[in-house]
Amino acid sequence: MDDPKTAVLRLHIHKVLYRRSLETQEGRREAIRELLAALRPDLAPEKAACVAEAVPALLPEMHRKWIGLFVDRLFETAAPPQLEILCDGSEENNGALALAYVMFLESERMEKVIAQDLQTIGRLDDDEMAGAVASLCSKLSQIEESLLKARQAKAGQYQREKN
Repeated sequence: MDDPKTAVLRLHIHKVLYRRSLETQEGRREAIRELLAALRPDLAPEKAACVAEAVPALLPEMHRKWIGLFVDRLFETAAPPQLEILCDGSEENNGALALAYVMFLESERMEKVIAQDLQTIGRLDDDEMAGAVASLCSKLSQIEESLLKARQAKAGQYQREKN
């Protein structure tokens, strides 16, 4: 069991890194929307946003696991005074934590762990995959339907104004 000071430092690191992983997820969705806009200019922005939201991100449990492994390793190797400096809340030290975390993820040991964890995603059963696809198709259909209704309403309004 950690002493209270160590527990606070551990929690700070978890929070900083998990927050950054969430920020990365929003950037990922934006990149998917931009890619779809470039590859499929005929796809309405609403549909692209729907697809970007529906494409599954890495499971939060994996991020938490990897961050936990990093924190454990950091506390094994860094001296308490260094940890206190890294956890002062400054942007520079939060960035240093993020950089150290990325370097940790690129280590040979973590490459194996990540590969194993990603294989578990690939083992989603057919029912789970079918459910995800059905959900995406349903959302796209709803968007198409609402766009069609909006176009019909606009066309009707145009006809009324023309007459």
